Amino acid sequence: MRAGRALRRAVMDRLIAQVPDLGERVYDKATETDAYPYVTLGPSYWTDASVECVEGRTITLQVDVWCSGGAAAGKGNAEDVVDDVATALNGWMDQGALTAHPARVTMVRVMDDPSGCVHGVVQVEVMAEAASI
Repeated sequence: MRAGRALRRAVMDRLIAQVPDLGERVYDKATETDAYPYVTLGPSYWTDASVECVEGRTITLQVDVWCSGGAAAGKGNAEDVVDDVATALNGWMDQGALTAHPARVTMVRVMDDPSGCVHGVVQVEVMAEAASI
């Protein structure tokens, strides 16, 4: 399995195991019937991070957190789940799935979404070594 796909699977497994509010609701792509809160894996990209002796790439993955909107839930609930997601990923790496340095959370955002729900974004960067590419 290539690095990008391995990272997506490892992140999904990590969030299912570490963020109780999500349960099993961590998807590569959600459906309209999924209950809140849930996570989908958003866009990803990579840049070359090779040095003289080591081939590598820095992979950036967006983790999208979706929570119910409205006065009852507000942004506070979404911020709690987003914080839990960021905590679960920052400094973590499944070395069995991917030869990489620990993940770094580089950006976190919580915002209103036009759909009426609250949308959180956690951006993660991972430097993967040649064995995983």
